[in-house]
Amino acid sequence: MIAEEDLWYFKTAGFYKVRETLPDDLVERLNAATDRQIADLREPIVWEEKGARRQENVRRLSKIFSRDAVYLEAATHPIILDALEGILGPNIEVLTNKHNHIMVRPSGSYPVPWHAGEEPYDHTLITGLIYFEESTVENGCVRIVPGSHNRPFVNPRRPQAQRDDFYDSDHYYRALPIPMPRGGVLLFNDCCYHGSDTNCSAHSRRSMTVAYRAHDAHDVIKDDPEKILVRGEKVYTGHPHPYPIPVRK
Repeated sequence: MIAEEDLWYFKTAGFYKVRETLPDDLVERLNAATDRQIADLREPIVWEEKGARRQENVRRLSKIFSRDAVYLEAATHPIILDALEGILGPNIEVLTNKHNHIMVRPSGSYPVPWHAGEEPYDHTLITGLIYFEESTVENGCVRIVPGSHNRPFVNPRRPQAQRDDFYDSDHYYRALPIPMPRGGVLLFNDCCYHGSDTNCSAHSRRSMTVAYRAHDAHDVIKDDPEKILVRGEKVYTGHPHPYPIPVRK
């Protein structure tokens, strides 16, 4: 479970690096499954350059949970869910219509533009990045603007219009680069502004992106096909009935 002090930092800065890493054998199976997906050029795929349908041009593999069971196995590993339980509570869901992809980021891959996934007033949604390979400043690690999930001012969630102006944004100067080890897990509030630099290395920089949220107290849709309950139960706790009446002594 996440420590109380770590939870405070998460609520303040907006991100948390899970202290443990995923087992090596699981990471090896994740990479092997990804190798197969790339070799088969299995759609849906986002390409680095449109019209160049080659293995070395694969930027992102979408809808990963329908590709191989190992991806959901990794996304629901106890070291991740234990940390999430300290943030979201005991009832945790994975969304299939949010993120649900692998960033392959081949050598020379262009930046991921600055963006925030959710508005600050939306229900808390946690982005989980699971690293199949080491992520460094050289190969374009994620950069997060600490505390930007608490912004009281109105800003567009996608302030960067073009991928080529990554370094011209104020977010670039405010952001903190976050290198991660192979098998590492980074959790952050999806309202935080974040982006990734150009991959200047000779190798790819693979990571899986997963969306987590709490099964909300007022979420009465219990069989939503876009949500997978991965810990706890689907319970309605908004207005219990019959409402408990305190007993006077």
